[in-house]
Amino acid sequence: MQKVKTVIVIVIFLLLQMILPKHLGIFRYIELPLLGTIFFSLMRSPLQGMWTGLAAGLGKDIISGADVYGVNGFSKTLIGYCIGRASLNFPLENPLARLGIVALASFADTIMVVGFNIVLQQPIPLGAWYDFGRVVGFKVIGDTLAAVLLFIVLNRIFPDQKESGRMTVKKRYYA
Repeated sequence: MQKVKTVIVIVIFLLLQMILPKHLGIFRYIELPLLGTIFFSLMRSPLQGMWTGLAAGLGKDIISGADVYGVNGFSKTLIGYCIGRASLNFPLENPLARLGIVALASFADTIMVVGFNIVLQQPIPLGAWYDFGRVVGFKVIGDTLAAVLLFIVLNRIFPDQKESGRMTVKKRYYA
């Protein structure tokens, strides 16, 4: 049942990502598929984070009409895996730690997408270079602030990950 809910949430995030930036300007700086990837990666499962990131990233490529499919897919897959792996080794149940993870992941995702587009000789999705720093800053702030509300809602939909710090652990890896 949880996998079905995860798929539904990712599809809803992709639909909202397609609709909201056209009508509300603030949503240009909020990336809901990335926030979904981060949330599901924090459930202490690198594979779940990786698959969620892959689905959310490829969906983002499709809805954005990218010239090269897979750029967002690869960056979100990598972020999902890294956060999932880090959540096994570090206690990331603290809300402040989660906000730090969101800010870092938002920054890393933006840098990776721009870097991949440069390597593939595609136009940069953020516009001109002089706007790059401003847009990256706004994306980090927008994603972090949106994550506060979004993670509260998602914690109610997925009750096995509580803010109280108790999380169910299906698989635990020790390195």
